[in-house]
Amino acid sequence: MRKVLWVVITAAVALSCNEPTTPQEPEYPEATSPTLVLRNVEMSFNRCDVDRLKAMLGRDFFFYFDPNDVGQSPPGSQYIIPESWSYTEFWDALRNMFQQAHSISLTIKKDNVGTPGENENTYRAGNVILDLLVMIDELNGFRAGETGYCNFTFERYEAEGGQKLWRLTGWWDRTAGGGDAAAGSEPASIGKVFAMFK
Repeated sequence: MRKVLWVVITAAVALSCNEPTTPQEPEYPEATSPTLVLRNVEMSFNRCDVDRLKAMLGRDFFFYFDPNDVGQSPPGSQYIIPESWSYTEFWDALRNMFQQAHSISLTIKKDNVGTPGENENTYRAGNVILDLLVMIDELNGFRAGETGYCNFTFERYEAEGGQKLWRLTGWWDRTAGGGDAAAGSEPASIGKVFAMFK
């Protein structure tokens, strides 16, 4: 009986040692600054986590399309791009993108975001460079943000427990004409890629 138990235990240990290990993903940082809000936004895109994205948005959040995109249609869609999206319109489209895309990679260059003053409750970060790659399948996708920039506004609020945190109140896209679709279609902006999933 002891021999049988030893064989079973040894086999179980051998199996667990041979299983591939994946490094644990880092936790989302507390949004105690505008830079960390954008870090959370970046991570939420890369993890396709719409709940974390929504948590970074104020209820009065608006996404403003590049003026060059307004009235246009994104590639392969009949949707007409408006001037802006509200909080609900934005995360609803992004939820669709997170569910339907083959993969998503967002990089936000946060070097020049800056730091608000100690008593500031609103803050604006301008000329922030982004790089977005959304793959529709293994071979085809859209890259946007390689040229141009985005502007962001933030507000400070008191979270449960009294901690002072920040969240996004506005996102202005200024990346029209910034990148070409990998499939070879017309240039894509960040907003135009988002609008494909509306």
